[in-house]
Amino acid sequence: MQQSIPRRFQVRVFATEVLRGTSAVVYKVIERLSGHDMQRIAKEEAAPATCFIYQLNERQFEIRFYNTTHEIQLCGHGLLASAKVIAQDSQYESFNLLTRDSLVSCQYNPHQNNLEIAFRELKATEVSAPTWLSDCFNVKPSKVSKAGPEDGYWVMEWPRDMALSDLVVEPDILMEKTQRAVIATQQSSNSDYDYNFRYFAPQHGVLEDKATGSAHRVLVSYWHQHLNKCNFKARQYSIEGAELIGRIEGEDVWISGNVEIER
Repeated sequence: MQQSIPRRFQVRVFATEVLRGTSAVVYKVIERLSGHDMQRIAKEEAAPATCFIYQLNERQFEIRFYNTTHEIQLCGHGLLASAKVIAQDSQYESFNLLTRDSLVSCQYNPHQNNLEIAFRELKATEVSAPTWLSDCFNVKPSKVSKAGPEDGYWVMEWPRDMALSDLVVEPDILMEKTQRAVIATQQSSNSDYDYNFRYFAPQHGVLEDKATGSAHRVLVSYWHQHLNKCNFKARQYSIEGAELIGRIEGEDVWISGNVEIER
């Protein structure tokens, strides 16, 4: 009977000594839970992401993510948090996580305590700016692109000399006009980073995210096209702040960052 009790882990992701990053609660379950039960637990946890991992075979795990109100389609920091739990628990150095619609490869180097997860590249395509931008933002972006399906992403770029933290977004208008999340980005004027970004998805229960690995996946591809380089270090300008690492190799985008199991 004891074996059926899920094990719970609290994980901090994308933090540094000065940036708080974000957190995830990870449950390692022995038996699959219903969507209703997972949503109920996530509401009780009130974490940015509550993750549920279920082992399918020796090196493959099924994973689901929830915030307090919605199931999350793809959660980068939840994937990293869950991968760290698996790596520490199993001593696997390579394994896969199966989300609802993709297979994510994980590589762990225990000697360097380095964990990376790989996504297929998701390219953004530049488009004409929609007419509602002036109603939604206090400053209009200089470039607008789309990535993914209609519930995917807007990638909007602002000049590097603008303080991205000063950007104001009207969430009610954003929810009315689009099902896409908005990734607000700019090339960094700080030599420590390649680009900065913020992430807004009120349509999916996230007014502004603290640290967003799935957006970083899109931006590694975006800035690869614009800066003609393959390795990136990014700063997310949420109130908490986050630092994210990424690289592109062939058709894969690898993301990483500091991941610590707190308890």
